[in-house]
Amino acid sequence: MKYSPDGGDVKVGAIMNGGGNMVLTIADQGIGIPKNDLEKVVRPFERTDISRERDIEGTGLGLPLTKGLVEAHGGHLLIESDLGIGTTVTVSLPADRLSA
Repeated sequence: MKYSPDGGDVKVGAIMNGGGNMVLTIADQGIGIPKNDLEKVVRPFERTDISRERDIEGTGLGLPLTKGLVEAHGGHLLIESDLGIGTTVTVSLPADRLSA
């Protein structure tokens, strides 16, 4: 949310897909992530130059920690982003890691 402008939307969704996996999506209307930085932002303490230029506070741990937790449960994290438009993060967790 800190990367979205005042009044911007952040949408959160959750579905169970046909294989019984939980798929979570989080989409914002923030500053976006340059395509060449998508691999960088999932490494600890890495941030984009854009976030530094705009003086947005952070340590660069949010996405790396999320990726680590998701993968520890056998899941996958996908980041799609367009500069100036926003970012969508999709987390897929396998059915065998979910409880009823």
